[in-house]
Amino acid sequence: MQTDRSQRWRERRSVWARDLELIDPSAYHVDVIEHGEARAFIARHHYLRSYPAAQVAVGLFGAAGVLEGVAVFAVPTTGAVISRHTGFDDPARGCVLARFILTDAVPQNGESYFLARAFRHLRRERPVIEAVVSYSDPGAGHIGRIYCALSAAHRAITRPRSVLRVGDITVSGRTLSKIRLGEQGHAGAIDQLVALGVPRPAIGEEPRHWLWRLQRERHLVAHQQAGLFAYCFELTREARRRGRVLPRLPYPKALPVQHPTLPLFAAEAESIGVSRTNRASPMETA
Repeated sequence: MQTDRSQRWRERRSVWARDLELIDPSAYHVDVIEHGEARAFIARHHYLRSYPAAQVAVGLFGAAGVLEGVAVFAVPTTGAVISRHTGFDDPARGCVLARFILTDAVPQNGESYFLARAFRHLRRERPVIEAVVSYSDPGAGHIGRIYCALSAAHRAITRPRSVLRVGDITVSGRTLSKIRLGEQGHAGAIDQLVALGVPRPAIGEEPRHWLWRLQRERHLVAHQQAGLFAYCFELTREARRRGRVLPRLPYPKALPVQHPTLPLFAAEAESIGVSRTNRASPMETA
């Protein structure tokens, strides 16, 4: 599928680029990258600056080895995400595509070129993973057009939900859960919020009470998030077999109306950000 417009990202700003040339595969290469490198790229360019609970990060490199894109495969907020959308009872056999971004330097069809190869690297690094779940956020103008181009199974639209933001930054549910429950890594999660500009916990203040205070003082503000389009990439023969009994809905053609009529699932995705090709009007992206 070819397009005439692409939404790309640079310095956290959306760039609408008219495609004048197709990507030349010989000019690019794809490889696994360190999480530190991926984290810095996401923080610099992606509209969601936070870095997920990553398992594998893959980079797209252009001329002179310049990093022009990143795909991050991560642990879902709950194992139910995997069983619901892949059919595998063992959540270790699936993961989520939590971040996917290309800069405006990449020519047309770069998304499909990059993602297909990123899946190959994922399988080499984590052979146990046989399916990948991803979400498109209509609140950011995404409906999953490149997922459709790569024949992902459209599973559902999640129910709208309330999320917490610091300014225009959505705080992931996993980050908040770590803090509330005092789980391993909660100190780092607190540091992430402080880096966004909220005050640190007072001496002796319990983390969950600190979160409540941030909401009372309007440092953390609740916003209503539209339902997300849920997709599944079936990477193996067994994954395709499991997927036969699961919903495979028609691909969406436009951003949803206020009350979507497609089947709904309870919201289970943390803030998933994907910056992808636009294949219709300037108001729609994948």
